[in-house]
Amino acid sequence: MRVLTFCTVLLYPFSTATSATDVYKCTDAQGNVAFQDQPCPAGAVQAQVWLPDAQPAPAQPVAATPSPAEANPPPAPAPAPVARPSAPLPPVWICQKAEDGSTYFSRNGAPPVRYVPLGVLGYPGHSLAQAYGPGGIGVSAPELRQVPISTSPHDAIASGYTPLQDHCMRASREQTCSWLQKQYDDVTHKLRNAFKDQRAILQPQADELESQRNGC
Repeated sequence: MRVLTFCTVLLYPFSTATSATDVYKCTDAQGNVAFQDQPCPAGAVQAQVWLPDAQPAPAQPVAATPSPAEANPPPAPAPAPVARPSAPLPPVWICQKAEDGSTYFSRNGAPPVRYVPLGVLGYPGHSLAQAYGPGGIGVSAPELRQVPISTSPHDAIASGYTPLQDHCMRASREQTCSWLQKQYDDVTHKLRNAFKDQRAILQPQADELESQRNGC
């Protein structure tokens, strides 16, 4: 009981008079000890104790208030699209059809030999209108009348086949780039309207053409 009283009395002056420098220790007849900032009452043994002044608590740093720009920073810019690496231009040839002189692009500079009827080359000199009869009815609507069949040996030669070999020459850089652009436009147009299974085929083609086109 004496120890409990002592602890209770001991804590009291520190909680109420932390700034006092002179503290009185009072011991009564029963041996109870009390600390107080006033002189001890009569009949108590008094002892004066000196305590240093309590140090003020360090000031807490005041957090700086962020400015509106810092509180709401602008959104980060979207990353720039990464261009596909350029691929070497593919070898492309411009070929000329032997029967009519029209041209086409080819990735193979040696197209296979083709066999066409001699009549396609104009031999023996009859036009399609002449072959189908006067008036050209057979040309525009061959289903309206039966196509006449000539039994002449001279005309029979026209139904014979002859081999043809198209002549090809290497395309220039400008011609190759123009062809690549057209191929890329055609594939991307199909890609926009393609189903999922078709996109799996067309997308690699578009990627390859874009990479080659970047080399232009």
